[in-house]
Amino acid sequence: MPVAWTHVGRFWTNGEPFLAVDEELLPHWRGMSDEAYEALVPDLDYELTSIPVGAGRAAVVLTDPEIGDEGWLEVFRGDDGSIAVVQANAGDYRGTLDLALRFSAADEQLADGVAVPSGRLAFVSAALDGTGENGALLMPESPGPTPTTDDADPDDGSPLLVVPPGSFRLSVRWRTELEDDAAFARWLFTRADR
Repeated sequence: MPVAWTHVGRFWTNGEPFLAVDEELLPHWRGMSDEAYEALVPDLDYELTSIPVGAGRAAVVLTDPEIGDEGWLEVFRGDDGSIAVVQANAGDYRGTLDLALRFSAADEQLADGVAVPSGRLAFVSAALDGTGENGALLMPESPGPTPTTDDADPDDGSPLLVVPPGSFRLSVRWRTELEDDAAFARWLFTRADR
């Protein structure tokens, strides 16, 4: 049976990667204050899918520059407990998001997982701190209709999702071209404890 997806948030990227991390590890990420992001930049490539943060790990959502140097990353929650992050560039924005969510994960790049023992999964810009004055602004998820355009003004907020405590497997589909010059990339987090 196909997964039913609900749009629950979005976050803006200027090309920097994002971390998907347990909220309790956020104080240990000092991307700006301790220049952890600058230290990370030389290691960024498509093979890097997680990094250590405190006593745990964070998954890396490394945006695809061939889709766009900046833009929205759309976050969806599946009725099977999975989470998808989609980066798209298309005239038919909503249609491309819908197609991205239906694409098979069979030939995706398998990536490192992420543990979320607190039950709170945060998406934060790696260029910021996890907390404090230079920290990411976390916004509770906001279920609603799938966006029809990517024209909205950027904001500084990032989604914070409440999930059952446990862990996720991550798989990545890099740039996938569709008709009419549309393209997307997708990061799929599936429950590892089911």
